[in-house]
Amino acid sequence: MAVDMGYAGQIRIGTSASATTFVHKINEWSLEMTADALEETAFGDTFDRAYLPGLRSWSVTLSGYSEDSDSVQRYLIKNFTATAGPYVSTAVYVAMITGVGAGTAGTEVSGYDGKGIIVGVTRGATPDGLQTFSANIQGTGLLTTYAS
Repeated sequence: MAVDMGYAGQIRIGTSASATTFVHKINEWSLEMTADALEETAFGDTFDRAYLPGLRSWSVTLSGYSEDSDSVQRYLIKNFTATAGPYVSTAVYVAMITGVGAGTAGTEVSGYDGKGIIVGVTRGATPDGLQTFSANIQGTGLLTTYAS
């Protein structure tokens, strides 16, 4: 059984599944998958609550160092700084790569992907450190997994 090492992971963002680009200088990403639990407990039931599965959702948070030359970071920031107004309703395609092939350099072998909406972008700085960048993406539909 192979263990997925953190340094082998990456995150890619684009306008479609075939047009994603690696986000540079990202050193952390997380994928949260949740589902609602709908309570169906009624009068006369036992002392234990009962639940049914509800709707699912997912979201991605990524963070790292600011890189002004990175086209994806610029694209994410543009969604909130355009003079015509924010484009937060624009769906983006997100791929979270959890493993790459050992035999063929850069070959993606496992991960998650789906469409989402950019719901937050943060830039930060301290006087004694590098500038930081982070973004939050809310999934808008099915999250799929893949493995080769």
